[in-house]
Amino acid sequence: MTKHLTIAILSLSLSLLVFQCKSKETKETKEVKETVETKPEETELVIEFTKAKEGFISESLFQVAVSSVLPTEKEREEEAKSIAEQKSLNLLKTYTIPNLSDKGKKELREISKEGKILNKNVSVGGRYFFLYQIQRPNLKRLVTKDLE
Repeated sequence: MTKHLTIAILSLSLSLLVFQCKSKETKETKEVKETVETKPEETELVIEFTKAKEGFISESLFQVAVSSVLPTEKEREEEAKSIAEQKSLNLLKTYTIPNLSDKGKKELREISKEGKILNKNVSVGGRYFFLYQIQRPNLKRLVTKDLE
């Protein structure tokens, strides 16, 4: 009888052990699922700003993407505009002829300051994203061929 009692206790202990292991795995799996589900999804608007194409979008549209972490909306827009003007100037230079004259460089600087900030208040992790767009008829031709 003690043999049967020992086998019964061992069987019961083993069953409880297996049940607890399965229960623990299920709990861990649920925790992982919750973490994945609560991750913020990238909306089309977020993707538009964070993965935006830079350079010539069309013959008359040029754009760069910039971001800011400054606290107020006004500060963010001012910083974004300043950074965007410099970034667009640098990128526009890559499209021009190699030995651009002083007149051509001056005109390119002026073009880089003609843009407008597109702000739809898109934020990811406290970083605000902006598009800076320069729109002018035949802009690509002007930058690539018509500057001296």
